[in-house]
Amino acid sequence: MLAKQYNKIFSFINSKKFYFVEAILYFFKKKNFKQLIVKTNPLISIICPTYNRCDLLLERAVKSVLNQTYKNFELLIISDGSTDNTSLEVKKIKDTRIKFFEIVRKKKYPESVENHWFCGPVNAINHGLKKIKGDWICRIDDDDIWTNDHIEVLLDYAIRNKLEFVSSSQIEVRHGVKKINNHINENPRIGGVQTWLYAGYLKFFKSNINCWRKSWNKVNDTDIQERFINAKIKMGYLDYPTVLLLPRPDDDDIGLKAYISKKEFYLKKYEFK
Repeated sequence: MLAKQYNKIFSFINSKKFYFVEAILYFFKKKNFKQLIVKTNPLISIICPTYNRCDLLLERAVKSVLNQTYKNFELLIISDGSTDNTSLEVKKIKDTRIKFFEIVRKKKYPESVENHWFCGPVNAINHGLKKIKGDWICRIDDDDIWTNDHIEVLLDYAIRNKLEFVSSSQIEVRHGVKKINNHINENPRIGGVQTWLYAGYLKFFKSNINCWRKSWNKVNDTDIQERFINAKIKMGYLDYPTVLLLPRPDDDDIGLKAYISKKEFYLKKYEFK
C-alpha cells in the first residue's frame, strides 16, 4: 500500500516536470517547423532497440527498412546488452545507412514480464535519440515489419497536412487471424509506435524509465504520446496500414498478451529472477 502511494506521488511530480520542461522546449523548437516541411528529401532517423533477437531483427525490421521506397534514412540499431550474435551479424551488412550501438543492459524497474513490456526498451530508445541526425524520427521494433511504402506515405501525409506527428493503422495477426487495427474508438486516433513519424526537433521527448509506476498509460510509448498531446503537438492520423505485426516464432499472439500467456518462458528469456 505504501509503495502504491509512493508511486502515485512520484508519477504526479514526474508528469509535472515533463509537462513544464517539454512545454518550454517545444515553445522554442516549433519555430523550425516551417523549414522542415519545405525541405527536399529530408533525412529520416529510424530507432530500433533490440535484445537477443538477431534472426528476427534481420528478417523483419532490417529487411523491411532496407526495402523502403524512400531511401534517405539512417537506421540506428541499439543493442541493449545482447549476448547473442547480433553485433557480428549486423556488422556484416554493407550499408552505410545502418549504425550499430551497444549499450550496457540496465534494469531500473522491478523485474517482471509486465514491467519489461512497459519500459524494457527505454534505455535503448533514449540512447538512439541522443545519436540521431535526421529531420524526422521513426521507430521500429526488431520484430516489426513495415510496408515498403511506410516512410514515403507517412512523410507525404505529414508534409501535405502540415503535421509534426503522424501515425497510421496497422495489420495485426493474432491466433492466425489477420485484421486491421484502425484505432477508430480512440480519441485522438494514434497508431502503435511502429507507425510513428515525427519531427526531429521533438527528440527532447525522452522515454520515461518510470512509466511502470503510473496507474494509467504505463507503457513507454503511450506515456510519450500522452505528453505529445499535452504539449499540443500538431498531430494527424493516416487511415492506411503501414505496419504488419506478427507473433514471434514462440507465440501465437502479439504485444503484452503474448508475454503474459507465456510468462515463465519470458521470465527466463529476459533473465528475470
